[in-house]
This record gives sequence, C-alpha cells and structure tokens, in this order.
Amino acid sequence: MTGMDMEAPVLALVGFAREHFSADAQDRSNMSLKLDHCLRVFQEAETITTRECLPPNTTRRSLWAALFHDVGRFPQYAAHKTFDDRKSTDHGRLGVRTLKRRCLLKPLNEQDRKAVLTAVILHNKRFLPSSLPDWAAVPARVVRDADKLDIFQVVLNHLRPGSRTNPVVTMGLRDDPGVCTDALVSQILAGKQGDYARMRTLNDFRLLLCSWVYDLNFSASRQAVQERGYLNELLDELPDLPIIRRVRETVLSALKQR
Repeated sequence: MTGMDMEAPVLALVGFAREHFSADAQDRSNMSLKLDHCLRVFQEAETITTRECLPPNTTRRSLWAALFHDVGRFPQYAAHKTFDDRKSTDHGRLGVRTLKRRCLLKPLNEQDRKAVLTAVILHNKRFLPSSLPDWAAVPARVVRDADKLDIFQVVLNHLRPGSRTNPVVTMGLRDDPGVCTDALVSQILAGKQGDYARMRTLNDFRLLLCSWVYDLNFSASRQAVQERGYLNELLDELPDLPIIRRVRETVLSALKQR
C-alpha cells in the first residue's frame, strides 16, 4: 500500500484536527504537536509493515489504525487543555467514539473497521488482551510499536539538557535529577513495563520509556530503537547509581534478546 492510497484519510485527519485549533498560540502548538505525531506514527507503521512483509489486509488495517490512533486527543485537549488521561478522559475510548460519530472509517469494510477500532481503543493500554484474534491483534501491535517509536523521540526532544520543557509533553513531572522511584526501578528489573501511575519525576519518565523494550512486538521496531540509540540516551541522563547500572544492563540485554 502506498502513501497515495492513504491520501484521503490523511486529509480527513488533518481537517478534523484543525477544527479543534484555537486562537491561543500555546494551544495551537500543542495541537500541532499531536497532529504531527499522528502523521509520524503512520509513517512508522508503514515502515514496520513493509519490513515485516505483512499481508495487504493487515497492512491496510495497521495504517488506518496508526493514522487515527490519537484522533481522540483533539477533542480531549479542546475540552480539558491536557493530554493526561488521568486528569481528563481515556483518549483511546474517546477516539473510538469520534471515529464512529464522524464516520471517518466509512471507506473500510466491516472487518477492517472492527480491527481499526480495536487497535485505537487498545493502543494506550498497558497490555493487550491475550484473547485477541490475529486479525485484530497484529494491527494493534503495529500501532503500539509505531506509537512508541515516535514517543521516544518526542519526549527525548523535551528532556535533553538545555531543551525547553513542555509540561504537556512531560506530564507536569518535576525535574529532580538524583531521584528515581523505587517501584518503577523494581518493575523494570523484574522484566515488566513501568506503570504511569508510579511516575513522580522526569527520571521516572525516562525509566518508563526504557521499560517499553519489553513491549516491542516486531524485530523492525527493536532494530529501530537500537539504531537510533534511544535507550542509551535515556539511560545516560539517569543518576550513576549501582541500581541504575543494573537497569541499563537489564534493558539493553532485553533489547538484544527479544
């Protein structure tokens, strides 16, 4: 599937997003950040489906789901001025309601629509249900991986020394360079994904992103993380402590082994 095949849904997403842009410069910036993210996640999904040689039906479902995975972010931010689901609403569920209400998936057949809606509602959940059939599970995994690949870069752009921190991106977490939450460290050392609810500091956000290595579903995704150096950049900004050195060894080893 080529980018040209997706021209109409891309234009539909852009048009829908711009309906929610306000006159406030910061709000427009945050909305633009999210729209750009949607388009990059779509591109990441194109790369994954191509490198993994996924069949046409799966590719079509994956690309539509990737493009619209965050469509709920625009009404969410317009209503609540935040992208934090804990302070507003579940943007995955809101995305499904939006896609249905605006008939944005009308060009797809029923099975494709079901797969896309499933991927959208599950893309921001900590785990995928083990009972998902392959026709829904594979597109959901593509979207989750593509989403992570772009979020790595977006967050790193706001966490680098000297960068201008956007509290909407960093979720209002405090910058306490010497502090990491023990519960998050323990989760990572146990081979588990970090829990957003346990984050207190920017270092915790770095730790949580490192824990995503346990939920990368495709070799193309793991290769991208390794080639782009995301984990090393995140780990290099954490305090030089014995327990953090163990975290480094654990996540880098997991990236190579999975």
